[in-house]
Amino acid sequence: MSTPKDATAFDFGGPATYRVVVQGTLSKDWYGRLGGMVITTSSQETGSPQTILRGRLEDQSALHGLLDTLYALHLPIVEVTKVDHPSGRDTKARESR
Repeated sequence: MSTPKDATAFDFGGPATYRVVVQGTLSKDWYGRLGGMVITTSSQETGSPQTILRGRLEDQSALHGLLDTLYALHLPIVEVTKVDHPSGRDTKARESR
């Protein structure tokens, strides 16, 4: 399996801050279960609510666990953004499950 050239710039081993957007609403009661992510809800122009999770995760395994939990809750994942990329730019990965 080959690695894309631009993927070598990512550090997959350490802690990072992520912003995850899901379609639908999620109670703030899930704070502890979701790794201490800050939970906010917003409405889109179409009127459908989205939940935004933001926080620091220890590694890619913790990110995977978070995404699996959201998937198990039947919340479509709209966007995953690593917000503290070493280059200073946000990096986005679209999830489609």
